[in-house]
Amino acid sequence: MQFASVKPNNLAVIKNGSLVIIGDLLAKENLLPEGASMIDLIARYEALKGRIAKAVESGPAVGIDPKKLKPPVGEPSKVWAAATNYRRGSTGLEDARGRGTAPGISPEEILEMAFLKPPSAIIGPEEAIVIPKGAGSVFPELELCVVIGKKCRDASPEQALDAVFGYTIMLDVTARGAGWGKALTTSRCVRKGFDTFAPIGPWITTKDEIKNPQDLWMRLSVNGELRQSARTEAMIHGVAELVGYLSRVCTLNPGDLISTGNPDDPAFQMELKPGDTLKAEIEGIGALDLSVRKAK
Repeated sequence: MQFASVKPNNLAVIKNGSLVIIGDLLAKENLLPEGASMIDLIARYEALKGRIAKAVESGPAVGIDPKKLKPPVGEPSKVWAAATNYRRGSTGLEDARGRGTAPGISPEEILEMAFLKPPSAIIGPEEAIVIPKGAGSVFPELELCVVIGKKCRDASPEQALDAVFGYTIMLDVTARGAGWGKALTTSRCVRKGFDTFAPIGPWITTKDEIKNPQDLWMRLSVNGELRQSARTEAMIHGVAELVGYLSRVCTLNPGDLISTGNPDDPAFQMELKPGDTLKAEIEGIGALDLSVRKAK
């Protein structure tokens, strides 16, 4: 299934190109609280599967209006993001490995480069990435984002996928350039932590609909021009490894997000400008449309 959060406070399933509203139906039966969030649904998903299927058959269907969609998960307890997690080593968009120099550090060191983005950075479909005052140059980084489905601690890679609810799209927006000196690694949480720097959406595709998260095309277009293109098979650490590793760092909770890394070296990324429009697409999930503006 594909689950969406709908304004002002509802939940829906995507079916045949429409939104089937299910939040109100489940609340009337006291299966979810009134105005339930996606995290409420995720935490109860295993128990609600059968009732959700029935609600999809009987619930009201409306056309999909991206402007009425919220971020699929609005307030996770944490947002992890992987760094330098693609093999790279190419220079062309047609090469699925990602562009730029291959990482010159060990796989273990790459795992340890994971960082946190604040949940306050999250925005949803049709919203604007805001270029902050004095932030320098701002760049979008397309990534597959894992949505955790159940509390998870000390999971092995073999157990890790059991903790996954599904997948969505994230742009790990990043500030670089003037004002950051040479401390680009140590300032990562700040440069990537501004409000609006974690667009996600348009919805969540449950893991049963994604046969292999390491076999998906990802594409990012800016103003209609293809800017990034890669396959998730080029990850150095796949979804199971990332979830397992991070669950050994801290307890992962339902609705927590793990963004799995950007394919392109910064040298191959292009700076965002006010007025730009973006379309981020991942196979099996959908497309996330965004705009760009300056801070007021």
